[in-house]
Amino acid sequence: MKVRELFEKLDERQKKTVMGCRERCGIPNLDAEVNPEVPDDVVKFLKVISNPLRLKILKLIRDEWLCVCLISQALGEDQTLISHHIRSLKSLNLVLERREGRMRFYKTNIEVVKGYLEAVRGELIHEEAPEGS
Repeated sequence: MKVRELFEKLDERQKKTVMGCRERCGIPNLDAEVNPEVPDDVVKFLKVISNPLRLKILKLIRDEWLCVCLISQALGEDQTLISHHIRSLKSLNLVLERREGRMRFYKTNIEVVKGYLEAVRGELIHEEAPEGS
């Protein structure tokens, strides 16, 4: 949708205020396209990593395979709570799991995390094409 379409929905007082800004400094560009939609998977990723404990888990297992008992010990949290958070991380494939007998070890799935971070970056930062491209 264009900013102009949004502008048309404003009441007269708001339109006057916006037009005052437009006359003084040239913003907003009424012909600019805007799109507030964000893909569901990007929103889910941000919700999952917004929890401080899940973020700490991802950092802790970034470089090492660790079991829930060691993660729990490092973070000073109950193993059940850690397992719950690991399930949330696994739901988006953010952690890898390796079984050794009855034990399970976890490590951050760096490639998947990078993919999600690139998707977030693409949603929030519009890269201008270099001149001459």
